[in-house]
Order: sequence, then C-alpha cells, then structure tokens
Amino acid sequence: MLLVLRAVRRGRGLRRGAAGEEAGLGPGRRPGRGVRERRRRRLPHRPALRQQPGLLPPHRRRRRRRPGGDRLPPRRTEGELRRGARGRRAGGPGAGGRRPRRPLAAARRRPGGLVISVASTHTHCPYCALNCGLALETEGGELTGQGRWKGSPLTGGALCAKGAAAWQQVRHRDRLRLPLVREGGRLVETDWETALDRVAEGFLRIREAHGVDANAVLSGGSLTNEKVYLMGKLARLALGTRHVDYNGRMCMVSAGAANTMAFGMDRAMTPLSEIERADVVVVVGANLSAAYPVVVPKALERVRRKGGRIIVIDPRAGRFVADEDLHLALAPATDAVLANGILREIARNGWVDEAFVRDRTVGFDDALDAAMAWTPTEVERVTGVHEDRIREAARLIGRADRVMYLHARGPEQQAAGTMNVLSLINVALARGHVGRPGCGIDMLTGQRNGQGGREWGQRCNQLPAGRDIESPEHRAEVAAAWGVDPAVLPGRGRTYIEILDMVERGEVRGLLSISTNMRVSAPDSGRVPATLDRLDHLVVIDPFLSESAEHATVVLPGSTFGEEDGTVTTIEGRVVRVDQAVPPLARRGDIDVIRNLARRLGAGEHFRFFTGAEVFEEMRAVSRGGPIDYSGITWDRLRDDGGVFWPCPAEDHPGTPQLYTERFAHPDGRARFHAVVPEAPPVVVDERHPLVLTTGRVLAHYLSRNQTRRIEAHERLAPAPILEVHPATAAALDLVEGQPVQVESRQGTIVLDWVANERIRPDTLFVPYHWEVVNRLTASLLDPISKIPAFKYTPVSVAPLGADVPVALSSSSTASARR
Repeated sequence: MLLVLRAVRRGRGLRRGAAGEEAGLGPGRRPGRGVRERRRRRLPHRPALRQQPGLLPPHRRRRRRRPGGDRLPPRRTEGELRRGARGRRAGGPGAGGRRPRRPLAAARRRPGGLVISVASTHTHCPYCALNCGLALETEGGELTGQGRWKGSPLTGGALCAKGAAAWQQVRHRDRLRLPLVREGGRLVETDWETALDRVAEGFLRIREAHGVDANAVLSGGSLTNEKVYLMGKLARLALGTRHVDYNGRMCMVSAGAANTMAFGMDRAMTPLSEIERADVVVVVGANLSAAYPVVVPKALERVRRKGGRIIVIDPRAGRFVADEDLHLALAPATDAVLANGILREIARNGWVDEAFVRDRTVGFDDALDAAMAWTPTEVERVTGVHEDRIREAARLIGRADRVMYLHARGPEQQAAGTMNVLSLINVALARGHVGRPGCGIDMLTGQRNGQGGREWGQRCNQLPAGRDIESPEHRAEVAAAWGVDPAVLPGRGRTYIEILDMVERGEVRGLLSISTNMRVSAPDSGRVPATLDRLDHLVVIDPFLSESAEHATVVLPGSTFGEEDGTVTTIEGRVVRVDQAVPPLARRGDIDVIRNLARRLGAGEHFRFFTGAEVFEEMRAVSRGGPIDYSGITWDRLRDDGGVFWPCPAEDHPGTPQLYTERFAHPDGRARFHAVVPEAPPVVVDERHPLVLTTGRVLAHYLSRNQTRRIEAHERLAPAPILEVHPATAAALDLVEGQPVQVESRQGTIVLDWVANERIRPDTLFVPYHWEVVNRLTASLLDPISKIPAFKYTPVSVAPLGADVPVALSSSSTASARR
C-alpha cells in the first residue's frame, strides 16, 4: 500500500490536552496518537528522527533505484558536504527570487513505493554577524544536509568553510538530549519536569534567603532577538534581579557606546554593499580573512580594481591585505594617537568639510585642540608608524569624496576602547564622510546576533528597543507594555565581568547562563572555575555540554539554529528571519523552557509565548516610538522582502538602510565630536614582560569552540592555538622551530606551539582566543565607559620551554615595525 507522508504546519491536527501545552505545542494541545506511538518506539540514546517509520538506516541510503530499476542520482556524502559540494536544490525554486512563503516541499519515492516529504528551509548561518543565508534540507523530517540560498540578502548564497558545515551541529552526537542535574557531585540525566522544578527551587531559595540581587543572568549575543527579549524580561519580572548582562560585553560595547555618544544611535550607518562605491576604505583592527571572509574582502578587491585605495590600521596584516595597500602597523594601544595625528594633518592641509562641520556637528574645536599636539613626528615616536605614512593616510582620506571606515575589535577591546572609536569618528566627521552613499563609519559586529543582542534588553543598563533603564520615561513605556508598575522594574545592574567578580566575593549566589561560556571567554580565565564553584546554584542552557556547564547544578539542553524560529539583526542593522527546519532534539525549544521556568517563578502571565512569531509581535508593540523601532516590520514581510532595516516605524515604511542622511539621532539632530586625550594602558610592558600579546579569531572556529569543535573538519584545520611571532623576535629569543614555547603574563603561564609570521610587528604576538588556555594570560582590566576587557593588550614574555628568565629584546628588533 502506498503511504504518503504529508508536510503539515506545526501544531495542525493535534488533539487537545494539558501535555501539549507543557511540550510547547500551544494552549490545550497535545501530540497526536501517531506522534505518541512513534515516541514509544524510539530507542534510548539515539536521535529520534532515525526511528521514524519509513526511514532507512544509514548503511542502506547510498544506492537508490526507482521502482522500474533506474538508479537515482547519488546523495551527497558527509565528505562531499564538508568539501563544499553543491546542494541538489541549491538553485531550485525560490532560491534566486523572493523568499518563499513556506519551506520548499516536494516528494521523493523510496524503494517499495514509499513516498516521503522533502523540504528546503531558508535560514541564516549561526556564526558571524554577516548572517549568510543557507538552505537546510530535510527528508521525512530528518535533516540531511545543506544547500545554497542564492536569493539571500547581502551574501547571495556565499558561505565560508565554517558556514558550509554549520548544519552538522544540529543533530551532532554530542548534543544534549535530556536535562542534567547534579547528584552526589555528578551530572546525571533526568526528565524535564524534575529539572525545571530544580531550577526554579534554587533561584527562589536564594531570593528568599539573600534578596533578589543575589541571583544574576548572563546571556549571549548569538540568541535570536526573541530569546534576547525574553531573557531580559525573565531577569526583571520573574527573577526580579537587576544583574543581567550578555557576552557582547566582551565584544561590541565600546563601539556601541561610542556610536551612541557621537550619533545618538547604536547601529552601523551604511550597508556593506556600499563599500565598493568608496574611493578609500579604512579598515581598523579587523581580521577580515578570518572573521568576515564572505563579501567584505571581495568588495575591497573591487575597490582596488577601480583605482581606489585601502588603508589598513593593525599591528598585524591579515591575508586580505594586499601589497599595494597602505598598512599602518601601529603599536598596540596607540589607536587614538594615530587618529589624532591624522585629524591634525587633515585640518592643517585645509581638508576639513567646513560646511558639514558647521551645519551638522558640535564640538569640533575641542576635538581639534586635543589633536594638535600630535605631530607626525610625535605620532611616529609613540605608534612606530613612519611619519610619511601618516601623512599619506591623511592625504588619501582628506582628498577622497567617499570613504568607508570599518572597525572591529582591534581598537575596541582595550582599556580605552570607547575613546579609540571616538577618535576615529572624529576623523570621519571632520571630512563629512557620513550620511551619503559610499560613505560611513561601520562597526563590524562579531556574533551572529551581536546587533540585536544589544538592542532588546539583556544588558544591565537597557530595557527593550534600546531604552535607558534609568530614564523615567522609558521605564514607564516598557512597564505599560508589560502591564506592571514602573517601580517593579529593577534599576541598573552590573556588567558581565563585574557579575563574575560579585560571584567571587559571594554577593551573587545564583546564576542563569545561556549561550555563553565564561570559562573559556572571560579574561584571567584561570580564576573562573573556582569562581563558578562558589555559586550555590548555577543553571546552564546550552545545546552542548560546555566547559562552564561542567560546574552547573542543572544543565538544560538548548536549541540550535536549525531548531528555532525567530529573527536576528545583521551586521548592517537589517532584521532577517530564521525558520525552523526540524523540531528540537531535546523535545523542548528555548522559548518553551523560558515560558515554563517563568511560570514556576510566579510570572507565567507575562510569558504566554509558544513561537518566535508570537514574541516578535510583542516586541514590535514595545518598540513603537522607541529609540530602536521595529513596529513596521511584520513577520511575513521579513520573509517576502529578504529583511528590513530598522528603524521602520510603519508597515508601509521601506526601512532605513542608510542612516543620518538628514539628521543624527541626538535631539538637536547634530553629531558630537569628542576631545580625545590618549592615555597609556593601566599596565604596560616592562623588562620582565617586554612583548604585547593580542588575540583574535581563526576561520575554522567560533567563540569558545563549543559548536565548531564538534565538527571534524574544523578541528583538523585548527586543533590547537598557535602563537604567531615575528622572525626577528624569534631569533632574538632563541626560539627553535617545531619546539613549544612558554608564554608568561602577570596572570599566568602557558605553553604553546609557535609559527613565524613576517606580517606582524616584532614587538607584538598574536594567538587565537578560542581555547580556554589562552585567556589565562589576559587581565580583567576594563574600559571605564563600556566595561569591555582589554583583550588586545597583554604584556607578556616568551622563552623556549624550560627557560627561567625571558630574553630581553634589543631596540633594533622592533625597528622594522616603523614602516
């Protein structure tokens, strides 16, 4: 008998009952009889989708024949997918045009006449903030691979090697399938009801004994906007704590603070598609080859081909830096000195856009006064960049009509990160390089939802839609939307690193963590394990058992990008939609977990959400008229239009790709210059620690590797951190190729393999930060404004393994940096 499996919408055809509501199927719904029967047939500790009727085991899926005996085209192997083999339906219906109304669906006939559903779901990569589009492919409800989505915004279906294998994490064997609770010092599996009860009881017990602020929440910048919104709401209405922050505190906050201070708004001002229209592109502290390999390096190449110039400001030259580019290899922590020197040269040569400065800005004279002391000779003395190259950079910027400035973590992850960004903004404002096509100063957001993650209320100083938690007007608006008294909303709390410090002092006793792995990512990470062990109650929500989760009281399985619906906001400020391809492997999605936890904490009436679409509707209403306005962006419009740039205050509004064309976001409509007086880092190099260590990414991995280390191809490419040392430095230190070295900072000592790199300053070292061992070297020194840690400046020494005293560097070994 021919059996046809029909693709149905989630929740359709399910019978009503209390069990369905707990499972996240909607009010009063429960799984249908066929679903319950299939659940009973599942084998323990195996992916449920393997057990569905009609699906063949893996060893029988290679050779397929039609009923008449003709052989079907072979399915791709896992190896072909890792090598980037093209998806079967990469160019299929809907791939090159508008986003389809629903996942592309078809039917495939199995041997014996069985027909199964085949679907391709358009969504976005879970890694960097480019949010490259991709198509997740399913057969009979089982995730089978990934294809290209040629119609995706910005990237047009292009993926890096990391994104091309992203689907492999969704059903990976390391995924958590059941909650874990600590019993007798060990984490053991339990059922969801027991785990959720344990979570709520722990936080309620701490709140009763020590007050509401003895609990805290640390969240992540890779969550969807909807989950970001719910985590902030959960912290304030269910837990009642003011201490909620996110891991973007170690990533984007210097850029966000500087943009808010200068422009009144925290968003990239110009779409990245405008890069190729620029005459000059200035790239500051951005390793484009590893962090943003899709689109941006190719856009720079198009600028070069048309005769434009690229200026790279970085102690280390990435692969994207060409020989003809102007590379200013400045000493770490001297960014503001260099920017002030360029501003002085622009003013001295009469290249300031006087009309723009007069009509659209304030504070220029003070900013210029602070810069006038930085002559090219003095800038060279401090930064190590030759004065002729400083004058050349000023000339290129000063004479160009259209300039794009792209900055990333290089200038930002410093003790003066906010002021570094403001000094660069001063240069752009002086030239009037904002608010026009081919012009702008854009921060290159790092995490998948690093933009939306800092918009929707999971920061300690922020309410949803960018509202200020200390503003009575903003508090009243959010309280009205939530149906509570403004007095119920807690005040400003502590930041990420400050919360960990409070744990160490015993002031915070309960911690809820989602999508962050502080044992790897936090500075001075050698202290973190003991800090986490001081907690009375640590709850971690994560798809995998992370290093931090090993210290938990309760671990709740989290969802991956293929198992969720919602929105994310891209590096450009474009809101895009992610769609669910398969149900959560652990049976419950993150929204379901948050809803049930809120109910147990006594705030269930504020969390009656079952889908991302339902949460998004409340977010739209909350944002109306606020600093970050999504109110005109509808759920269907995100699918039809390929994303919408905020602000979008009405449904007939086209969105705002280019900001500041007529006015800035400050009440008077003017941008602010800021007088930047450069200061040395709190801790500097000395005889014992004569070198500066800076950290960054490699292409193969993402953040703490909790996702990417599960994928074999990525681990083969980068199995361990490798220290990069200039050849002259290696020779001066008697380092031997192939033999490990010991690296010492004031925080600790570690052992690393090393490699020579001629494209880094001799007084600077580089190592990728994705491994726990690396941040044992970095210090918890924070920017006083943004509270970002100074990952980009750590004084260290390097010596052959076993040496007791570091070898001092001669002055000649750093001379080649002045180029």
